[in-house]
Amino acid sequence: MFENVKNCGAGKFVSNGEWIHPDRVIDSNEIIFVTKGEVYINENGTEYHINPDEILILQPNLRHFGYKVSTNTEFFWLHWYGGPNIDSNIKHRKIENPYNISLYFRQLLDARVLQKSSEGMDYLNRLILIELYSNSKPPVVNRTAEKIAAWIMANCHTAITEMQIASQFGYNSDYLNRLFKSSFSKTIKQYINDKRIEYIKALMLRGELPLKEIANQSGFAEYKYFLKFFKYHEKITPTEFYKQYTKMHINSR
Repeated sequence: MFENVKNCGAGKFVSNGEWIHPDRVIDSNEIIFVTKGEVYINENGTEYHINPDEILILQPNLRHFGYKVSTNTEFFWLHWYGGPNIDSNIKHRKIENPYNISLYFRQLLDARVLQKSSEGMDYLNRLILIELYSNSKPPVVNRTAEKIAAWIMANCHTAITEMQIASQFGYNSDYLNRLFKSSFSKTIKQYINDKRIEYIKALMLRGELPLKEIANQSGFAEYKYFLKFFKYHEKITPTEFYKQYTKMHINSR
């Protein structure tokens, strides 16, 4: 499905003030993944309003242009040739868990700066597309587990506990663990920790906040516990994680 995908460019765009997308026609596919602000694009007569954590895939040989001015906008962009026709389910949508996409973009841009092989760039391009397609059809999950999982996602920046969730939803811990094991193949504590570490890494990948502020925004009362938590789950320190994903090509026009 993605074997013939060939990367032909990637970067992170940062507008300094007002900006509008240029009017153009290109011969490659393009993904725009917004991380800050908003982007307004008309493609072949259809207007798209892309918010943070949303993607838009632009098709080759179709005219696209900005139809409204954006302010202080940031987004990852990716160009490639080949691959399947664009599935309407992923053309324009919100990424419910943006961490993986952000990480793959960081790895791709790091590879570009370091002038890695074209095969490596193509491979990372494919990973991004696979991630988008694999998440376009979410697995069937027990509705109660889905409701609780959504609550955890909304509160993973705090120090939530298994007992707190049991009290919140009126179930005992044993039932919750059986429910999450059958729905997500992990205990509820594992699910909480996974979502919390994803939240932390998503903040880190934005590259805007010092580690102590990230610890504070992640619900850690003491910085040393944040460091211990991160090292335990990722097997590297937060500083080492930062060093792995700091090289990027950034453009402003």
